[in-house]
Amino acid sequence: MDPIKEERYHEFMERFMGLQKMMRANQRRHVKCNPWLLVGIHSISNGKPVTISQISAKLEVSNAAVTQMIDNLEKNGLVERVDDVNDRRITLVRLTKTGTESLKTSFNETTAYLDGLFEHLGEEDTRHLNRLLDKLTEYTMAMYKGPEEKK
Repeated sequence: MDPIKEERYHEFMERFMGLQKMMRANQRRHVKCNPWLLVGIHSISNGKPVTISQISAKLEVSNAAVTQMIDNLEKNGLVERVDDVNDRRITLVRLTKTGTESLKTSFNETTAYLDGLFEHLGEEDTRHLNRLLDKLTEYTMAMYKGPEEKK
């Protein structure tokens, strides 16, 4: 492999993975879980209990993976399981008061982080970053579409 390209790959991955690691660690320190799971539950629930399948579809992960994540959230008091009044075979999940507060805390911290980032970058660099993220998303979507989707 071309040494210049190899160095570029290494530099990019080090920066990207380091940033992800810092952000996940900060979120888990305060929320004690993956906040995206709470966001997923909240976004489909509107305060009402939801099924594992609904969460699974929203997050695009298996029911088994969601069940495991829900077990963890339940241990931390962030969600609770409740029986469906119409069908006793179905178990529903809803955010607890603590889960809702954790979600609000996570949202407020993210907002504060972004406000600080945008101030640090300034208007021009913020626009440039957003433009680059759009290009990254566009490229990634084009690369990962299945053969039937590319047509």
